[in-house]
Amino acid sequence: YAKKRNYPIYARATVREFFHALGRSAAAMMTPVMIIGGIVGGFFTPTEAAVVAVLYSFLVGLFIHRSIGLRDIRRVLYDTVRLASISLFNIGTASAFGWLMAYYQIPKLVVKYIAQYGAGVISVGLIAAAAFLFIGGFIDAGPSIIILAPLLAPLAASVGMHPIQFAIIGVVSLAFGLVTPPYGLCLLIDCAIARVRVSEVIKDVAIILIPMLVALLLIILFPDLVLVIPRLFMPKFV
Repeated sequence: YAKKRNYPIYARATVREFFHALGRSAAAMMTPVMIIGGIVGGFFTPTEAAVVAVLYSFLVGLFIHRSIGLRDIRRVLYDTVRLASISLFNIGTASAFGWLMAYYQIPKLVVKYIAQYGAGVISVGLIAAAAFLFIGGFIDAGPSIIILAPLLAPLAASVGMHPIQFAIIGVVSLAFGLVTPPYGLCLLIDCAIARVRVSEVIKDVAIILIPMLVALLLIILFPDLVLVIPRLFMPKFV
């Protein structure tokens, strides 16, 4: 893409520029640290972490970076509501669709059909990925996990698949649904921010999905790749 579209090439930053940029971004970079550290440390729930992150980011932008002023608060709130409405509408309709699928036991029928082909860790991993990819393409990640995880987890455990590997396969597979139609929550939000039509970016998104599929296959074929960090930092729980 860079060569074909002649993207500009920027000069490599010097050591001084690197540390200068690091110092300027240190306050903003604390946001993910607060979110992950707060949740893992048990200080607050994921929902509370989102509130803390929003308030912290607002204070950083207002007093440290000064990228927004008091007069911009109204515009920031408007943009927040506008973008959040897209997410909430998608999640709401996806949850309703997920309820219908669960009521008619469609995911259970799909899993029952494909489970007969599972015999080992790799085959079950491929089955789990296929199920999450299919369901995640139509409904939100939350309902997808609630519907599929209880059905697929016993199948994964029966062949000796590590629960962390199973969870990562599910999460990575569901990420595809966030950037692909018909659901495509993140894709719709990105297009709304960039003010472009979804049809204009589908081709580029499809190409980017190729390395994502490769990464998903590596997770399925080589579980040690995703288990090395948990085993290093949390050996008691892995």
